[in-house]
Amino acid sequence: MKLFNRKIDWILFISVTVLMIFSLSAVYSSSAFYAEYKFGNYEIFFWNHLRNIVVSFILMLIFTFVDYKNWLKFTNLLLYLSTFLLFLVLIFSIPVKGAARWIDLGFANFQPSELAKLSLILYISKTLYERYDLKDEFMFVPFPIFLWVTIICILIALQPNFSTAFVLLIISLILLFIAKIKIKYIFRFGIILLILGGLYGVSESYRMNRLIGYFELLTSDSQTYLTYQTNQALIAIGNGGLFGLGPGKTKQSNLFLPESYGDYIFSIIAEEYGFAGITVVASIFLILLLRLYLISKKCQDGFSFYFVSGVFISIGLFTVVNAFVNIGFLPTTGLPMPFVSYGGSAMMTYAISIGIVQNIYSNITKEENDK
Repeated sequence: MKLFNRKIDWILFISVTVLMIFSLSAVYSSSAFYAEYKFGNYEIFFWNHLRNIVVSFILMLIFTFVDYKNWLKFTNLLLYLSTFLLFLVLIFSIPVKGAARWIDLGFANFQPSELAKLSLILYISKTLYERYDLKDEFMFVPFPIFLWVTIICILIALQPNFSTAFVLLIISLILLFIAKIKIKYIFRFGIILLILGGLYGVSESYRMNRLIGYFELLTSDSQTYLTYQTNQALIAIGNGGLFGLGPGKTKQSNLFLPESYGDYIFSIIAEEYGFAGITVVASIFLILLLRLYLISKKCQDGFSFYFVSGVFISIGLFTVVNAFVNIGFLPTTGLPMPFVSYGGSAMMTYAISIGIVQNIYSNITKEENDK
């Protein structure tokens, strides 16, 4: 099917759109009580989220019409810009809840780590594509990628945002593995950064306590070691049962569960819509990921293949990690659920990514029709 004379993947488009629209209800339910308590306006998060969705939807459509090959020209510039903004955050950003992750634009807060995630995937895709014949030459392919991954991850970890830095590292390593970069390079680089990450992870007491609690939980039958957030999230999931309490009838978002509209929105969905609702949401994500996988298999060039694969890995990892944190399978982190959690920077970045993927799909079908 066509959108303004451009063929798009409608299953992918509808999947993303449904998640965005559904997130309006989820964010409203999970934020209303806190918004009334904090700001005296129970709709403030809802209207902000609606604005972010509208902008994200427009961006997705715009980037659907921008030839993806143009990104080869601007990838390095985008990476430099992302790095510069990450430096600015460390210098000028005012910490919120102990973390300096946002740049205040006056009308909204912008999170540079989300732009860095997109720019890093683009840079890795471009480098692997342009230097594919040199992929076994360490100084020409793995080293520059390792260098930029290290710089970006360190800057994000210093905010501090260790969980995002760690997931970006994993995304990068998987892309290098897919590109068949020598395992010895990937292994050595991964070990070095994991050791540095481990040292960083135990450098603050709150991070150490999270890790200790998590590993003690793995070796115990008791829930004594669960963090407060995880306990409250599990209560919400338990409240939901099979079919949930019903839309808008959440109890745990009434100041019991912190960040219920962001990091822990999965639990509120489970509370309101039950296991059945979570199954539907999970199914939509699976359809979305399946479409990304199928598009990647049809890609005609290395750049588009690596980029679509990177988007697939990013959405898949962030979704799984967010859900696993909510059910206590992973330590508490600050990772949002793509297209669902409150947060404009992440929503817009994912929308742009899907727009680029749609343009790649359009070019694939055009080339197939021309044959």
